Amino acid sequence: MKLLNIAIVVGSFPTVSETFIVNQITSLIDKGHSVKIYSYEKGNIEKIHNSILTYGLLENVVYRDKPPVNKLRRLFSFLKLIFQHFFQLNWALLFKSLSFSKYGKKAISLKIFYERKFFILNKKFDVVHVHFATNAVDIANYKTEGYLHQSKLVVSFHGYDINPSKIDFYKTHYKGLFEHTDHFTVNTIYTKEILLLVNPILTNVSILPVGLDTVLFKKTKKQHEINHQFKIVYCGRLVSLKGGLLLPLIIEELLNRGYNDIYLNVIGDGELKNQLCNEIERLNLKNVIELLGDMTQDEIINVFSESDVFLLPGIRDSHDGRAEAQGLVIQEAQAMELPVVVSNVGGMKYGLIPDVTGFVVQENDISGFADRIEELIKNPQKAKKMGEEGRKFTVQNYDTKVLVDKLVSVYIK
Repeated sequence: MKLLNIAIVVGSFPTVSETFIVNQITSLIDKGHSVKIYSYEKGNIEKIHNSILTYGLLENVVYRDKPPVNKLRRLFSFLKLIFQHFFQLNWALLFKSLSFSKYGKKAISLKIFYERKFFILNKKFDVVHVHFATNAVDIANYKTEGYLHQSKLVVSFHGYDINPSKIDFYKTHYKGLFEHTDHFTVNTIYTKEILLLVNPILTNVSILPVGLDTVLFKKTKKQHEINHQFKIVYCGRLVSLKGGLLLPLIIEELLNRGYNDIYLNVIGDGELKNQLCNEIERLNLKNVIELLGDMTQDEIINVFSESDVFLLPGIRDSHDGRAEAQGLVIQEAQAMELPVVVSNVGGMKYGLIPDVTGFVVQENDISGFADRIEELIKNPQKAKKMGEEGRKFTVQNYDTKVLVDKLVSVYIK
């Protein structure tokens, strides 16, 4: 197999919520490929995944920093970069960025160089892979100007970047992207359907979900060896489309049915946190619902390993119609042998086997969610069997090593 020189472009690095990108990068490295990371912004390094440190990814990321305001410092920084990268920089692209006839004062001020320095300071990439189309618009423009130096451009849509309420806007905004991208990937059929509403004639699209390390996401403790509480877990940002505000209503319904020995852990943070806290207090559920906030991957695994069922009652956002596009956490839960209970909106339903590894419930159906959880409480053997089947399903279809082989075949094709 040909080993590739790959550039991964992201909006922010590292981020706790985008573990799938880290998993993809480390798997590509394990396969022997050379990977460099280009990020528009610096992420939060206070909570980072162990693999970022193990693979030294922070030393392998270049940020799109603004050039120094002071002209002398800008020039000094420019000369320093040239000296440091003397043997690997692309001289043709360097001279292009300094072309006054093409860029005018932007060339003389070194603005063009600093905006495109990642591609100038590195010799040819075989593939430039951009996560989230919103990050790819500038990169596509660079390609039209020759700064990708014949690299193949791959762009992955993940959902946030393909809002169903903005179809007409995307037709213009992504026009250059459609013209200059060699291949697109989408995480589910749902995302592909929206993309084809924007550009119905696209043929260079592959469905490639984001994956996880199923060796890492593996159950190590048995909940009922620890205590006899039935533990439910939610994991996701506290935003409208995740359906977090339905959680107290579902728990209240179960309590009203007499299931008093239940407990809900809520992992995640977001704009609805205060509203969720108020709802928990209003329904007097502080003793059975705990908000754990953002957690690292290792911390999430610990909570999952002590849980009985995973719950994600996602909805269509009332403002823009967005829904969960994939929900990798659904696969993470199944890898941990948790039955999953999700709603039927967006792409979530494509990430499990209904009635085999979990349940799909109608959107906003509080009673329906309670019914499915009640079924698992009353049938522990069924819950155990669902968990086992979920583990098999995820290992076969969502393990990063499986998916990275498919991704490399896209690169090579």
